[in-house]
Amino acid sequence: MNRKEDRPSKIAYERHLNQLGIPGDSRKSKGGRVPDYVKYGTWLRVNDPGGFESGYQAWKAKVRAEKGYDD
Repeated sequence: MNRKEDRPSKIAYERHLNQLGIPGDSRKSKGGRVPDYVKYGTWLRVNDPGGFESGYQAWKAKVRAEKGYDD
């Protein structure tokens, strides 16, 4: 039941962000810093590794709590 594929990973987080898309206020066309044409998760991982990592840790804790995983 605790399959590796089901656990939250950085790749899964990046894909999650890519599916959500760029937050409206972060788009360059609206005065933000993220180009409108990029995949947000990939852009964040490459251009803001600290922000990606902190977001990943928070997302991982949330997903693990929802799925009932123990450390």
